[in-house]
Amino acid sequence: MVRTGFVKEKKGDTLRVCFERPEACEGCKGCAKGLLPKQELLTVYGQAEVGDIVDVRMPEAQTLKASMLVYAVPLVLLLAGLAGGYALHLSDGLTLLLALAGLALGYAAVKTVDRRLRAQDRWRPAVVNVRPPKDSKQ
Repeated sequence: MVRTGFVKEKKGDTLRVCFERPEACEGCKGCAKGLLPKQELLTVYGQAEVGDIVDVRMPEAQTLKASMLVYAVPLVLLLAGLAGGYALHLSDGLTLLLALAGLALGYAAVKTVDRRLRAQDRWRPAVVNVRPPKDSKQ
């Protein structure tokens, strides 16, 4: 999937690209019932200048895997904490603490794996085309 946005910030080869929410999302209101801003900021790797319009390739093949990683790992560890507390016949309070510890461990695992995956090009959004801003005379 390729999305078009404009470069808001630049630091070396890292860009902060601002995207408008796709038109297909307008009627959905799935993102917090439409309360989130209509623009999204994403860190992208590539070469462009602030204000340039860029086409960004999103790694579609990895999207489902990334979603599963982000949501499933903490959830599974939270449930494992609950099951462990139940199996050990712990009090409700200790079972809750064990479940929350599993959730925190899952979050830490996702952060660690995320750092490793970001180093691989196939997991990162990348700039595929750069155009000057519409108001420039080029």
